[in-house]
Amino acid sequence: MCGIVAAVAATGHLPPDGIDPAVRTLTHRGPDGSGTWRSPDGRALLGHTRLAVIDLDGGRQPMHTADGAYHLVANGEFYGYQAIRRDLRRRGHLLASRSDSEIALHLYAERGAAALPLLRGEFAFAIWDQPRGELFAARDRFGIKPLYYTRHAGRIYLASEIKALLALGVPARWDSAALAEHLVVCQPADRTLFADIRQVPPGCWLRTDGRDVRLGSYWDLDLPAVTELPSGGDRGRHLAALREAVMDAVQVRMCADVPVAYHLSGGMDSGTIVAVAARSRPPATFTVRFDGDAFDEGEQARRSAIRAGAVHTEIPISGSEFAGHVEAVVAHGEMIQENSHGIARLRQAELIRAHGYRVVLAGEGGDEMFAGYPQSRVDLARTLGGGAGFAAARDRLTAAGAEHLTGIVDRLGFLPAWILDRYLSVGAAVRPLLRPGFAAQFATVRPCGDLIDAAHDQLRGRSAFHQSSYLFAKTWLCNYLLAAERLDMAHALEVRLPFLDHQLLAVVKWTPLPWYAEGGGSKPLLRDAMGDLLAPELAAGTKRGFQAPPAVTDDATLRRLRQIVAEDTVETLPFFAPERVRALVARLAELPPARRVGYERVVQIVTGVLLMTTTFGMSA
Repeated sequence: MCGIVAAVAATGHLPPDGIDPAVRTLTHRGPDGSGTWRSPDGRALLGHTRLAVIDLDGGRQPMHTADGAYHLVANGEFYGYQAIRRDLRRRGHLLASRSDSEIALHLYAERGAAALPLLRGEFAFAIWDQPRGELFAARDRFGIKPLYYTRHAGRIYLASEIKALLALGVPARWDSAALAEHLVVCQPADRTLFADIRQVPPGCWLRTDGRDVRLGSYWDLDLPAVTELPSGGDRGRHLAALREAVMDAVQVRMCADVPVAYHLSGGMDSGTIVAVAARSRPPATFTVRFDGDAFDEGEQARRSAIRAGAVHTEIPISGSEFAGHVEAVVAHGEMIQENSHGIARLRQAELIRAHGYRVVLAGEGGDEMFAGYPQSRVDLARTLGGGAGFAAARDRLTAAGAEHLTGIVDRLGFLPAWILDRYLSVGAAVRPLLRPGFAAQFATVRPCGDLIDAAHDQLRGRSAFHQSSYLFAKTWLCNYLLAAERLDMAHALEVRLPFLDHQLLAVVKWTPLPWYAEGGGSKPLLRDAMGDLLAPELAAGTKRGFQAPPAVTDDATLRRLRQIVAEDTVETLPFFAPERVRALVARLAELPPARRVGYERVVQIVTGVLLMTTTFGMSA
């Protein structure tokens, strides 16, 4: 995976070196080479930094069609590209490389935006369409790969990371409305925490001539209505189809011209991926190990590795390391960190890269696909129970001071469990720390309101379980969970996610809802489809998901967090009341580590806001 930059002006005046600072900023994403291109009329610039994974010698970018009409920079991977390349050649296209990225260029030249449904993978790309005088860009269906854009100094800029846009002179300012939405639930998929810097939403395309920006959607989750869902059927046949889809999603992601490694925790998701990969060759697996037993999954992972015949490496990470990485994880992630998972992920990527790997397969998406989260199971149980308890939700929210969320109840008839959990663990906890002005803005947030309006056709007639899943995928998944991509790419490590595959979803979504819970345990659908490949404790479906030790339980890290809130930055921002924040962290220092755990997210959020401010020079 790579880094991309593009600039478009309405008239031809872009200097040849106009995006060079942004390209240099993305060197960490692509240390194997870089390139830029300027359109003959001077209206467009494309830049690329390359992580060589497929066609190591011939896949350099930008890429161009032979007639000079279309020019591409791409980040990510396109799976099944070999068959598409053969078809393109049969239709007369002249391909200049063996790269997977080149198929996007030629498919667009042939079909325009209608090419997007043919692409499978994790990607973000931009194409200068010379005949139309436009830039066309698109992002993958789930939002695994980032794509940011902004308007500045009469130009439209796009880039893989926000810091590349800042390198071009784009001002760094807080979007206080987006921050308020993030604290209540999550900011919309087209927003960032930076004012006037937007995202191309997952499953969408962008066109710009340097004046106007137009967005359109080419894919949505499109979960079936209750009346369309089967109530039963041949479960064995369905499990066989799921098994085939999971195996295919893993196998296509094993394709690379460099060695491939695998994340392996003690859970079912990564264990399934490793077990499938082991059918082809002994996998190289990497497991993070933490101090103590509460969060360490090393022994479970080791047993899975032995069963798979893996070449297994353990990555020890001590809680005392966290203090030295709190700034780096914010700088690379370009977002507020809410727990210590980000630090663990950053160190994991660094050490896997140090072992010589550029490509890793990981288990993110398994919980989303197979109802693995506790909150998902709550919504599923309520759905299967006929909606018991929905009617009382509004009164309970009002009594709890969570008026923000009553609009969701009014519009959906229920409150998704993940939204309630998010608000109680963050929104309600951070509210007493807010300055009066920001507290007033916070109180006006109506989370997911615009999304619910825009997605009316995708929500109407769906079960509560599917409505909740849809809203989660469109907010928290793409905006927070998949931001691990920036931490991986800080060390030029490409992480592929087999469970976030639209062809797999096309099978999973037709599951009769009772089958998600049949047999009990965690993710019984995945367990029953793949269980014969798994270690016995994984097949039992009792293992929890990956968690890192809370940073506030480590004395050295807590001291660093206290230093951050003691600095003047908190005084200059309109978000938090300094005296309340400092009193909170002072109280924590007096508590034993076990009693600090409940304050982890609040302290991480406050310090994350302060670190983003200083790291990126953000004004309020």
